[in-house]
Amino acid sequence: MRDTRWTMDSPDASRRTQWTGFLAGALIALVAFTSGIAFNHRDLYRMLRVEGDGWGYYQYLPGLIGTHHWEHLPWACILPNASGLDLFTSGVALLQLPWFLLGHAAAWAAGSPMDGYSAPYALCILLGVSVYTGIATGMLFHALRRRFTLPISLAVPLLLFIGTNLYYYTTRQPSMSHAYAYFLFAVLHYLLVRNVERASPWRTAGILVLCSWAMLIRQLHAVVLLFPLLYGVTDRNGFSDRLRRLTQRPWVTALGLLLSVALWLPQLAYWHLITEHWFIFPYGYKGEHFDFALRPHLLDVLFGIINGWWIYTPLMILVCGALVWMAVRKVTGAWPLLAILVLVWYTYASWWCWWLGGAFGHRGFVKFYALLAIPLAWGLERMITWRLAWRVPLVVLLALFMVANLRMTERYGWGWSEA
Repeated sequence: MRDTRWTMDSPDASRRTQWTGFLAGALIALVAFTSGIAFNHRDLYRMLRVEGDGWGYYQYLPGLIGTHHWEHLPWACILPNASGLDLFTSGVALLQLPWFLLGHAAAWAAGSPMDGYSAPYALCILLGVSVYTGIATGMLFHALRRRFTLPISLAVPLLLFIGTNLYYYTTRQPSMSHAYAYFLFAVLHYLLVRNVERASPWRTAGILVLCSWAMLIRQLHAVVLLFPLLYGVTDRNGFSDRLRRLTQRPWVTALGLLLSVALWLPQLAYWHLITEHWFIFPYGYKGEHFDFALRPHLLDVLFGIINGWWIYTPLMILVCGALVWMAVRKVTGAWPLLAILVLVWYTYASWWCWWLGGAFGHRGFVKFYALLAIPLAWGLERMITWRLAWRVPLVVLLALFMVANLRMTERYGWGWSEA
């Protein structure tokens, strides 16, 4: 069975649903911001200095105002030439930049230290990641609304926020990369669905920029290129048509490519400054590596006591099951999503630190929830047609997943998972 539905709202229906998406996003942004303050209010003056990946992403910004020297950033790998190499790329810092500047102005107004780390900066970074997550919620709602019913389209992004470790990485560790990448993937999802409805060279250029930005956050995100290339494609002619859109208006595509390259220029300049090479694999300087030829930790990534994805985010068991079900039934878009998921799973399972260190659940999958929203919506739409005796346990199960996630987020202590 092949499901090829790509529905479009009527103008009146679209106007009615615009406010629904906006209000859902605003609600999530408000919940994220207030929860973030509740979790971090005692540590605002050290929140951005916690040793770990979050500091590695953020420290580029204090470097802009002279708090750090580029050759000696504080959270860095010391090289033989005595320079410090930040192993983390600047894609997150670019998203944080407007909120950092807002924090800089707030620090001046409040008389706080203008060093990039005082409480006004932390509050503005919290506000920024909350707004991005709220926008992602609205974008997912409008993307899903083209293919699924309004209740399903509304429930899915809310369920992803409350029922997964996205909530943790938005509220408790807002300087980590995952909520920011989730935002980029959600906007990518929306632009692609709109582009399938009605091709636009500007949306195509936007997709190019978003893919480049996602890879600037983490090079592994190159796998997301499969989504705009193959999602919604049902045959060879459809793939050729997808490629032809790149030349629909060549100068717009050229502009998109130019912006995609421009995003990388500061990062390339930094790498060259520190290592004298324009493009590097930063983790290699610390001896960290993939073991693709050896036995990957496939089951450990899913079921391991240390950060197993399905152990700490059991909602994804249902989502992955729905995705396989979609693929078996040849539902449009299932196979590209399944290919992306399998590639990501295998890559993380082959990483030397397959559990990704101090983490709440397996954080490597968080940003892909913006794409896994599709099988979640498809599965829920099928399940609500079941008999009442089956639907009630399903609703109870989903409620338990959300409660468990909120409780674990509240009680989680990251140190134990560094084993």
